[in-house]
Amino acid sequence: MWRGRGATVPGVIADFDMTLTKYKVDGRKGETSFGIMDNSDLMPAFYRDEANKLFRTFYPIEIDPTMSEEEKIPHMIKWYESIHALISKCRVSKDSIKHMVASSSTRLRDGTEGMMQVLNEKGVPVLVFSAGMGDILEHVLMRFGVYTPNVKVVSNYFKYNEEGYMVGFQGDLIHMFNKNENAIHSSDYFSQLTSRSNIILMGDSLGDINMAVGVPQPHNILRIGFLNDKVEERMESFMQGYDIILINDQTMDVASTIVNMLA
Repeated sequence: MWRGRGATVPGVIADFDMTLTKYKVDGRKGETSFGIMDNSDLMPAFYRDEANKLFRTFYPIEIDPTMSEEEKIPHMIKWYESIHALISKCRVSKDSIKHMVASSSTRLRDGTEGMMQVLNEKGVPVLVFSAGMGDILEHVLMRFGVYTPNVKVVSNYFKYNEEGYMVGFQGDLIHMFNKNENAIHSSDYFSQLTSRSNIILMGDSLGDINMAVGVPQPHNILRIGFLNDKVEERMESFMQGYDIILINDQTMDVASTIVNMLA
């Protein structure tokens, strides 16, 4: 049970792509951390062609409501390993990432900056848990002024050579179905929650529901799901996993209202 009267917000766990960021920007689909790279003029044409093929192959599997999570995982691992190997062939530099983000269409949901400011002022730890590319999403957070000291990012980070070019990825692969404590390892985020009682979790997929696995018990977890597409197909499964479902909502109004009530 969520404790309302006299409650506080001790922790926020949020997915990044299409959760903190908008699904639609000016009537078109917004860019994910992968999409920022896919659509950048700084990337070679062969990368875009191959990345689009992989997306068309594996995204339908990711959102297929008839497949179990266990059935999907091998496909997701293959997708991520394939795209990671493809990026490694493209001589991506540290400097180019900032330029990719600056020219992208990625935008935070309306009201996100204000909510993040309140969370920072109140010292609320925020975990941004992403199966995307950490180097890119960090630049997005910095671009919009929300990468504050209370924010911890756990994602897939590039490994660079001495010349500053990406040559692979660090650590174990994080995909959309293993976003939980096991993927954090050395992070002290969950340990900060031992004396607190409420968590707001936000995601846009069924895999995001698992992001709170590892939170010390007992805890009250309010799960907010952004249902961005395939609404009729995915509604039943979202209703089983989330407490609040927001359909085609490009704002952070609901979560922000809850934060302001408890802050």
